[in-house]
Amino acid sequence: MKKNILQQLERLDLSKNEAQIYLSLFKIGQTTAGDIIKKTSIHRAVVYDTLQNLIEKKLVFKLKKQKTSYFQATDPSKLLQDIQAKEEIAKSIVPELRDMIDESLPEITIHQGVEAYKQFWMDAIKRLPKGSITPISGSIGDQWKEFMGDSYEEYQKIRKQRRITWKMIVFYRESIEIELLKEQSKLNKFRIIKRDAPKHGNFNIFGDESIVLHSATEPMIIEIKNKTLVKVFQNIFDILWEQGKDLK
Repeated sequence: MKKNILQQLERLDLSKNEAQIYLSLFKIGQTTAGDIIKKTSIHRAVVYDTLQNLIEKKLVFKLKKQKTSYFQATDPSKLLQDIQAKEEIAKSIVPELRDMIDESLPEITIHQGVEAYKQFWMDAIKRLPKGSITPISGSIGDQWKEFMGDSYEEYQKIRKQRRITWKMIVFYRESIEIELLKEQSKLNKFRIIKRDAPKHGNFNIFGDESIVLHSATEPMIIEIKNKTLVKVFQNIFDILWEQGKDLK
């Protein structure tokens, strides 16, 4: 238990010596530096320096009795108060830091391999706000269903529960789209632009921050977080949508 507490204290930004001396004060109670030196076997100079650090952090206080200095740990809830104070500071500066991010530098994440591919889609459908509409340009047909494997039914179940609508441009009449129109017509808005286009991939727009490009030749997703690029892809999608005809 002692070792575990020491490790936890170190995770709260206390040095090894600070954690050991701080913990010893709870075990000994109010005591002198000499007693701490005996109890911890830490060098005298280090003990005094460490006690001063703990006093500055308001985790320990010092009092004098008959010209002798005694040290005592403060209420341990001070540890929690410090964390809460740091959290409030972080909350106040995070929005400002985000505003400073150069919009010309998108955040790009690649999800490659079957498991990473499936995990992305399962996480994405849970992350989208209920009632969202996801624009999709280009279908990769049955290949997407094959990549999803045993996660496909669960994905569609969650999509139905969260009322996530697919607004999709397709270039062919594929069995998967026809099947979805029959099963969940209210959640699937498809328009077709007949064109002999390769089914190597498509793009999706998630909310106002992310574009997803995914491949039909291998299970790979390129996720791009950039509001400016989202607007560009949304404009492209809107033009295609106006040209398409309802898929029936």
